[in-house]
Amino acid sequence: MSKSMQNYNIICLSNQLWDFPLWTNKRHVMGRMPKFGNNVLFVDPPIRIGRVFFKYLLKGKWPLSRILTKRMKTKEGVVVFTPLSLSLSKFTSLKHAKDINKISSKVFDKNKKTILWVYHVEIPGLENYLRNIKHDFLVYDCVDNYEAFPKYNTPEKRKFIASQEKLLASRANIVFATTPGLVDKLKKYNLNSHFAPNVGDYERYFGLKDKKFSTPEDLNGIKHPIIGFTGAVDEYKFDKELFKKVALDYPTYSFVIVGPMALKDKSSSKKDLGLDYIKNVYFLGAKEYPELPRYIASFDEMIIPYQLNSYTVAGCFPVKFWDYLAAGLPVVVTDLPAYTPFANVCYISRNSNEFSQNIRRALEEDNLERIKQRQIIAKENTWEGKVLKMLSLVEDSIHVKNTTK
Repeated sequence: MSKSMQNYNIICLSNQLWDFPLWTNKRHVMGRMPKFGNNVLFVDPPIRIGRVFFKYLLKGKWPLSRILTKRMKTKEGVVVFTPLSLSLSKFTSLKHAKDINKISSKVFDKNKKTILWVYHVEIPGLENYLRNIKHDFLVYDCVDNYEAFPKYNTPEKRKFIASQEKLLASRANIVFATTPGLVDKLKKYNLNSHFAPNVGDYERYFGLKDKKFSTPEDLNGIKHPIIGFTGAVDEYKFDKELFKKVALDYPTYSFVIVGPMALKDKSSSKKDLGLDYIKNVYFLGAKEYPELPRYIASFDEMIIPYQLNSYTVAGCFPVKFWDYLAAGLPVVVTDLPAYTPFANVCYISRNSNEFSQNIRRALEEDNLERIKQRQIIAKENTWEGKVLKMLSLVEDSIHVKNTTK
């Protein structure tokens, strides 16, 4: 970081809990802010006292001190606040905003400017948060094409979320977006919109093959080559028909899925995916984030069989892409626009037949030179680099704001 770069107090309104099973881009970014001198208050999405709340209690993730104070401090130095309510509405947002201000006054440096950094465009009472949380500068960090979410399945629902996003983007001092399509969309509301693509945890995944991990027990007996996928098996991204096709095309390869079932029916199985009769498919379920490197180290190739739809094409750039490259593994993907600049280090597939052919081709062409090329690109796209770039753009915008007053 430049010696002249300022440090800030940052209030992050997130749409996923800090305790979410996998490290999300919000946690990656905010978890690195303190190492650059910033104070961070990470605000979990408000939780209704009910099923989700008791689920976390039963898992032992919330000790008594956290329940009483509704906050904790992480090893990275981030203060996490979890608003709890009997009901969630735009009116409870007034109380939560008041609580956020109260905590901020205790944990922040009064000599630093405060940035309100918002991911949670769907939060009930968004305007109340923007109006009542004390801040000097507003950031909208867009990581999804929210209008294309399956839950917004009526014109009224899409109109609502579009109006929420317009409110936030137009009021923000700066906007970041993770895909070119999202940047184009948000520039209609705010010309100070910037492309800030997802990146990877290079340090965690680099050189996995050399780290001599023990093979996870549930991979024992699965023969190579192993073609892997990590992440949620959901309805709006994961292309189960494409996955089924390639598994049938290569009966001597093993296809392994490591991740949660995220279909409407949470108890779904291989049978519900139409994969129960395919003997070379192994669904291992969700794993804790620290365990993922052990699995990826055992794979020979990674695939990201995502659908091409209004959600993925406009707003999807999987974080896992960079982690796979850092591990040096060949990666076969569908033709999402976000991958285009990196065509020389992955196998972009325009249709299902090409995707299938690329699986074989990627294995055949794999060598030390290609592994090095992937890792060089991954090293250029790290979370530390992204955080520094974003902070630099924020500082430039704050300077412009101050000089034009």
